[in-house]
This record gives sequence, structure tokens and C-alpha cells, in this order.
Amino acid sequence: MSMKTPLNLLQNTKKYRKTKKGIVTNLYHKMKERNKVDFNLEFLHKFSDCKKFNRLFNEWEKSGYDKQLKPSIDRISNKKHYSKNNIQWITWAENRYKQSMERRSRKGVVIQLIGNKIIKKFKSQREAVIKTGIAQGNMSEVLNRKRQTACGYKFIYENKNLLT
Repeated sequence: MSMKTPLNLLQNTKKYRKTKKGIVTNLYHKMKERNKVDFNLEFLHKFSDCKKFNRLFNEWEKSGYDKQLKPSIDRISNKKHYSKNNIQWITWAENRYKQSMERRSRKGVVIQLIGNKIIKKFKSQREAVIKTGIAQGNMSEVLNRKRQTACGYKFIYENKNLLT
């Protein structure tokens, strides 16, 4: 009879998390920690029985379990909670990219100033970065009031209530 040592349990858990059932179960519990979920684990296991999930899983497995390719549950609209008609399978990297792009545009219009004079308005921080050529990090530091200017310009959000 084999003993369940902490090392054996850890190794078994790591193996389980690389199975289809393990990924889905782990994702479900993480989703419940972050947001409201309108379905049970059984539904998510059935939802994973599809071509898209199987393709993503096989690509992740073939890659040697590259985190960027790991199957991930995405809320189609991040303004809504997890529901049967608001989820889809994408890769971990696609999910992170989507999250990053939403964060950048969520705060809305960015105003570029010299002193107190408005130079230009941009619909998002991302657009301001692209059109001005100012580094993302520098722009963020000014918008988050960690520094005064970037390339001689001040940047503020049009709606100051959106600052976090």
C-alpha cells in the first residue's frame, strides 16, 4: 500500500491540472472566486466537450504545456458575470490581451495638455500612446499622477471619477 506523502499529493495535483477535467475544475473554482457564476461545474464540464476546447487543449499539450496556450474561459462581455451565454474558450494569452486592452480603454477619454491648454483628446490611453509615440509606461505614470509630464505634456482623464 502506497503512502500519500505531501510530495506525492503535490505531484498528483500537478498531473491532474494538466488533464481536461483538471483544467475545467480549476477554472470553475477560480471563476467563482472572482465573479458571479450562473452555472454549476457539471455544466462547465459539458461545455468543455467541444471542438474548440479540444483543439486548444491539444495545442497546449503539444507545446509542452506553455501557459500562453492554456485553455481559458473568457467572459464575452466583461460587464456581465459568468453565464451560459456569456462564456467562450480562448487561450490564456488571448484572455490576458483582451483584459489588458479593456483596462486601457475603460477609463475613457485622455486629454493631452501643455500647461493648462488642451492640445488634443484621445478616446483611450492606448490611442494616446499610439498617436503621440510616448511610451505606455510614461503615459501611465502621468495619468496615475506618479509623475508630472511625459515628453513635456500633461495627460489627464476627462472623467476624473474613473481614476483608480
